[in-house]
Amino acid sequence: MILSLQVIVNLILVTAIDPGIIPRSTQQSSVEDTDSSNGSRRKKVTINGVQLKLKYCRICRIFRPPRSCHCAICDNCVEKFDHHCPWVGQCIALRNYRFYLAFLITALVFFIYIFAFSCWRIHQRMLESGTGLFGMLRNCPETLALTLFSFAAIWFLGGLAIFHSSLTAINQTAYENFRNRYEGSPNPYDKGIISNITEVLFSPLPPSRVDFRAEALPRWNVEDEKLPLG
Repeated sequence: MILSLQVIVNLILVTAIDPGIIPRSTQQSSVEDTDSSNGSRRKKVTINGVQLKLKYCRICRIFRPPRSCHCAICDNCVEKFDHHCPWVGQCIALRNYRFYLAFLITALVFFIYIFAFSCWRIHQRMLESGTGLFGMLRNCPETLALTLFSFAAIWFLGGLAIFHSSLTAINQTAYENFRNRYEGSPNPYDKGIISNITEVLFSPLPPSRVDFRAEALPRWNVEDEKLPLG
């Protein structure tokens, strides 16, 4: 019961908390920021001695901060973007990553408990009825199905938990890992295992940059306001 509540609470936190959406700009950027060599707009910043490029998002009309990305599914630029999780229907990023890790670990422990209890129950039923595994398949197929499902979930969640734990230890996002972002240069955010874990899991969360109580205007209204009259 306690494990179930922990899994549900962490799931709600992951899906309900703003992952780190960067508000869109209503103004075009300056032409001076345009890199004329390839037609793309870029800026450069130096973080811990490593030079990083800031890409311009034509949809949000902003220069994206380091480690951010425009999610094609959510259609928003998200700060410290990790990935878009299809299982929870939400971006995993700066403000909800720690709750995502907590959700993975509690769900993993939950399915380990379910798997162990199901195996114990099957063993008890086999001793009581004197039937083999095929007899159990006929008498209580739901227990065997739950055992197989829990076994598959343990491997899936265990792999994800190990992968994201290793990323946390080196202070790298899944998106950066997938893109091999720091293959030819050092990771400017890597401060050592202890400092990385402390920063990712225990540092204060920044406030949301989106006012969810603000009045939402249709896009055509916003465009009409930019058009000159007469």
